[in-house]
Amino acid sequence: MSILERLDERFEAAPKQLREPAVAFAAASIVGPLIIVLLAVMAGQTDTSSPLYTLAAAVFVGAVCGFMLTTYRAARVQRAQTEQREAARAERLELMRAQRRTSRRSPAGR
Repeated sequence: MSILERLDERFEAAPKQLREPAVAFAAASIVGPLIIVLLAVMAGQTDTSSPLYTLAAAVFVGAVCGFMLTTYRAARVQRAQTEQREAARAERLELMRAQRRTSRRSPAGR
C-alpha cells in the first residue's frame, strides 16, 4: 500500500465535519501562526524574528478570512437548499389541498 493510499484512507476515516473547508481554515488560523511564532521565538531577538511575526499575523488574517468566506458560502448553500425544500413542501401541501377539495366536491351518490 502506497503512502498516498494510506493518507487517502485516513482522510476518509475522519468524520465528514472535519473534512469541511471551513474547519481546515480554522485549523490553519490556529496552527500556522503558532508554528511561525515558535520559529520566531527560537530565532530570538534578531532581525529575522520581526518578519516572522509579521508573517504569522498575515497567515492568521488570511486563514480567518478564508474561514469566514467558506462559512458564508456554506450558509448560503444551506439556505438555498432549505428554501428549495420548503418550496417543494408547500407545493405538495397545495396539491394535497386541491385533491381534497376536488374529492369533497364530487358527489358520492351519483
